[in-house]
Amino acid sequence: MLQRLFVSILALALPAWATAAPSQVRIVQEDGAYVMRVDGQPFRVKGAGMGGEGQEALAARGGNSFRTWSTGMDEAKVRAMLDRAQRNGLKVAMGIEVGNERHGFDYDDRVAVKQQLERIRREVGLYKDHPAVLMWVVGNELNLHYSNPKVWDAVGGIADMIHTEDPNHPVMTTLAGFDKKLIDLLKARAPSLDLIGIQ
Repeated sequence: MLQRLFVSILALALPAWATAAPSQVRIVQEDGAYVMRVDGQPFRVKGAGMGGEGQEALAARGGNSFRTWSTGMDEAKVRAMLDRAQRNGLKVAMGIEVGNERHGFDYDDRVAVKQQLERIRREVGLYKDHPAVLMWVVGNELNLHYSNPKVWDAVGGIADMIHTEDPNHPVMTTLAGFDKKLIDLLKARAPSLDLIGIQ
């Protein structure tokens, strides 16, 4: 009896997400179109980009999701943002900061690329089971002012790793505009991306 009481008290002390299962998010082809399904139900994104503030206003206006630009290792801060999203009925596309060539990241530096992958692996591991997570967004507009196509090899490696670590959520990257040559490059070098966002 005492043990059961202790377990009940412990369960009450845990945040709501800790006892909920991660959302199962799939992108499936139905009747010639692609549909996102969250826990089996169609999910049409009605969202915004933000760092976590303004969630209540977004939800009040009929929003159901938002994206961030970076996740980071401040576990308490990120979990508080995700808990808040869960309370507001919102899903989060988790932005993952990726080195940008125009800001000095060298994709010919194999050590730096490997360190980046391992950092992202740790980030994904921290948050992948939170029920507010919708998907992972690898980098932001990496096609702006780049010359080394190895950036897309790295994006593909990150997507592969995330699929292994977190089979429940899709992986995307976002581009600043696009053309056929760029899409062909992504398909060749990062074929495991589930979708591409165009800004």
